[in-house]
Amino acid sequence: MSMQALLTVDQLAEHLQKSVASIRSDATRNPQSLPPICRLPNTKRLLWRAEDVERWIGLHVAGADSPKAMELAPPEKRRRGRPTKAEAVAKRAQSDVKW
Repeated sequence: MSMQALLTVDQLAEHLQKSVASIRSDATRNPQSLPPICRLPNTKRLLWRAEDVERWIGLHVAGADSPKAMELAPPEKRRRGRPTKAEAVAKRAQSDVKW
């Protein structure tokens, strides 16, 4: 098994063109906005495997039409709250149809 390169917060910040503070903040508050973190036992250091970072960047290229990129697209979210009047009328009309 070959040794894989691990990136530090400073190196990841340089790769992603973000500040170190932003990376540290995202790691706790918004971890899905970063590549998967490599957690070593008994440490609190934030480290990333170089291959994971490259793969993650590849999946987030704008206009990527690869099947993997399409597969990872977030599902369409449903709106919260009360339906609009038009939605309620359309639903009522649909349920009134007799077969």
